[in-house]
Order: sequence, then C-alpha cells, then structure tokens
Amino acid sequence: MSHSSRHSRRKFLQHGLAGVALPPLASLVAAPSAARAATTAKPPTRLVTIFFPNGVSLPPEGHRSFEDWHWFPHNPGSDYVMTKTLQPLAGLRSDLSILSGFSHPHLRTNITHSCSAQFLTGEDQSKGYKNSISYDQVFAGEIDGTTRFSSIALSTAGGTGSVGRPATISVNRDGALLPSLSDPQQIFDRLFVVDERGAEARAREIARDRSILDRVSSRLSRVNGTLGAEDRNRLDAYLTATRTLERQLGRAHDWLNVPKPDVDPGLFDFDAEPTRELGTNYLRTMFDLIHMALLTDSTRVVTYQTAMENAGGRGNQLPYAAGLSMHHHQLSHSAARDEGGWERWARYDQYLTERLSEFLTKMAQTPDPLADGSLLDNTIVLYGCGTSKTHVGRNYPLILAGGANLGLKHGAFHRFEQERPFNDLLLTLLQRVGVETESFGDSEGMVDQILF
Repeated sequence: MSHSSRHSRRKFLQHGLAGVALPPLASLVAAPSAARAATTAKPPTRLVTIFFPNGVSLPPEGHRSFEDWHWFPHNPGSDYVMTKTLQPLAGLRSDLSILSGFSHPHLRTNITHSCSAQFLTGEDQSKGYKNSISYDQVFAGEIDGTTRFSSIALSTAGGTGSVGRPATISVNRDGALLPSLSDPQQIFDRLFVVDERGAEARAREIARDRSILDRVSSRLSRVNGTLGAEDRNRLDAYLTATRTLERQLGRAHDWLNVPKPDVDPGLFDFDAEPTRELGTNYLRTMFDLIHMALLTDSTRVVTYQTAMENAGGRGNQLPYAAGLSMHHHQLSHSAARDEGGWERWARYDQYLTERLSEFLTKMAQTPDPLADGSLLDNTIVLYGCGTSKTHVGRNYPLILAGGANLGLKHGAFHRFEQERPFNDLLLTLLQRVGVETESFGDSEGMVDQILF
C-alpha cells in the first residue's frame, strides 16, 4: 500500500464524521480477527447460510406450470416428489429437508426490498429500522478464537449496502450490518495470502490502527452531547462500527505467528464476475471459496447473499447467465403477467438449485479432516429466502442440508400448516451446532421434526 493511500485512510479516521461506514483497516485486510491458535477439544461444527432474494416461482394451482415448476413439492412427507425446479438436488435427497410454513411474525406484512437484513434476526421493523444480532454471529461469538476468522460474510454486491437495500445478511451484536466480501481474488487473499512484511510489521500496524480508533472514539464521544437526534443516530452507528473494529484488532495479534494454509490459487477463477457471460463461473468460484475456507478450518461460519433485493446490484444480472432474457427483479414481477412467466422464473430457481447441488455434492464428497464423516456431515447448510413470492413475507422457501453428525434428520418435505416463527428453526440450528440457549429472538420452541 502506498504512503499516500495510508495517509488518506488515517486522515479519514481522524476526522471521523466523514461517513458512517468505516473503511477496512490495513491490518484487518491482511489478517482479520482471531483470538487464539486453532485447537479443537471436540469435533468441529459449522454453519453456512445462503440467501437469495425476490422469492420463488409459485404458479397457482390449475395453471399449466403448477405441477412441474412450483418450487415446493406438492405432497409433504418422506415420499414427496421433487418438481423440476428442485430436481438437481435429487441425488442429495437423503442429505436434505425441504421446509415450508416458516416466516418471521414481525415481517409478514413487510413488502419492502429489505428483508435480507432481518432474515437471520426477525427484528420488528414496524416502527422504523432497528436490528439485533443474527444467528450466525451468535454462533461465531460462541466459538470466537477457534479459527483465524470467527466468520466470513460474502455477497455478490459487496459491502453492507444500505438499510433499504442491504448487501449482507450478517448483523453484529450492536445491530450493525457486517460488511461482506464479493471479489474472489480479495476473498482468497484475505483467507490464504501471507503478508510478506512479517509479524513485527503487522504488529506495528495493528498498534497504529488501535491508536487511531482510540483517538477517533474519544473525540466523537466528546461531541455526542452537542448533536441533534439525527446526528446522534449517525454518530452512534459510527461508534458501533469502531467498536467492531476494536474487537477485531484486539484479537488479531494472537494469529500473527500462525501460518496461513497453503492453498493453490490455480483452483479458482479469479476473473469470474456476476455478468451474463461469467455469472455461472462466479457463483461456482464463490462456493469453491466457501468450501476451501471450511476445509482449511479458516472459519466455521459463512453467510452468502447471492443478490440484493432490488433491480440494481450486480447479482441482478445472474439470470442472463442462466440463458434467460430478464434480470432477477423482472423475472419475479412479470411471472403472473406474461405467457410462460412462471416457468421462466422457475428456470432461474432451477439454475440456482443446480449451483447449490454442486456445492453440497462437493461438501459431501470431501472427507472432514477434523472429524468422522464428510464436511457436509459436520456442517449445517441453510438455503432460502425471506419471501415466498416477491413482496410476500410468508412461507419462506427453505432447504436445510447436512449436519448428519449433528443430529439433523433428513429425507422429507415438512409443511407446517400453521405458520411457524422462522426463529424456531434458527434456534434449533444454534443448539445443533453447540450453542447453549433456550431462545433466539421471538422463537417459541424447537423444530423436532428435523431432529433424531
């Protein structure tokens, strides 16, 4: 990094109020948070959550596309029949469950394009935006220090987006959106590239960044009482970001002398982008990076948002990579109006299911280096969306996979006729990965149907 770029970052931090979102400090880009060298007293548990936006194709009963292209199977139980949309997962049937009837009670009337920020929290938005810790971060906090990265947040858009257009599904304990990574090369570098400057230089940089944050926090705290309500809210958000960075810097030092895994960069397509021509390679590369992060025990907690919930953002172009002639937002809004619209939308659902199948298959075929069974046996993968159809905040389309060694029972389609709080499922998964808690958000109980 050049002297001028370092000076610009320092000047930004010292002036604090230049914006709400803090830029990544160099010491964190080189080697993010950790608290102690990786040791495992018991077999690892892992949690991967994949979010896609805008709902799924659900043609109404009687429509010619209903039988073949409805996302949900038509009959619950262990003898359910996958529609064409889910057929790419047929070979993984014994490793997964299809779930319907879940939603967040506070978000059932929410018709905005911002449900991704509350997908893993369920926080009430009826009186304005607020948020709480997402379930992945509860688990990350529980095992913090076990791996070099307590968690990795990924998305196709990158960053946090905005409150109205989130680009991440991970939320920290202060209710702030966690920035996501989107560039394959940057993700690889962060996970596996060794800083050639050495531990002493890195230690000095961590100390320098800590000093900057201390001065910024002190200065901003002094002016807090002189601000109006709106500016105080912005300042609180900024201070929340600084506290997050302070926690990361406080843990980073413990990993300075722990070597990073030696991973061949030739295994990944760093030129892939979420475009019409390269979108499929991009999705495969992102899933390959998730797989390698888990295999090397660099992290045990990953979230990935495939696209933002609006007509913008890079992920919105992915349907073109599937051979379709509309972007994602158009697909969802035109389904009921256009001839063949439901099937067209469903073919994109099928395309995403194919990418999920490739990832799950790779996980299932990879022996777990730290435990009995495969990576998938010791990893819970949750795939889904916070709307059934666009703007309908009920009956989330959900696939739960893996976790055979964690007590999950698969091979069935579970349809809950009485809509259940989605946090019931998240609580159940938290307990399966070892978090000792009796509640999560507005949860009401465990989902026993998916447990042995």
